[in-house]
Amino acid sequence: MLRGEISASPLLAVGLLPALAGGASFATAFRWQSLSVAVEARMFTSLADTFADGVLVHASLAMPALGVCGHRGALSLCAVFDAGELRITSEPEVSIHARKPWVSSVGLRAAGDWPFSEHLSLRGFAELHTNHSRPSIWVNNREIWQVPPLSAAVGVGLVLPVDAF
Repeated sequence: MLRGEISASPLLAVGLLPALAGGASFATAFRWQSLSVAVEARMFTSLADTFADGVLVHASLAMPALGVCGHRGALSLCAVFDAGELRITSEPEVSIHARKPWVSSVGLRAAGDWPFSEHLSLRGFAELHTNHSRPSIWVNNREIWQVPPLSAAVGVGLVLPVDAF
């Protein structure tokens, strides 16, 4: 039997942005008993970080993601594919820009569900990603940061099953 799920989770990520990043994820999934496919919208923003020459940089990233998961009981293991554009801001008088601003990654997610009721569950997850396109941030024509080869994210959120189709 096919059923739908909608979910929302706060996120914490390292490696995607120049500083520790917080964000949110909103997803819609189609789930069979042991397999699901989800489309997700993720938004991240970093804490402002000071780099060389006292330049304060703030970065953000919006990423659509596709997840394909296998489920066994309350546990799941997923392949996650995502991409997005790195956006940066800084002091107005500083020349700052992202070179090759597009980020793309492939990751593995391990998750567990804790049902409160038939209509509400808590889902916790951890992800490890390999970043395939790795933008860099340049200040005054000098590179100050580049997305590393690996990044990670964790989240805990609510899952609402939708009536069976």
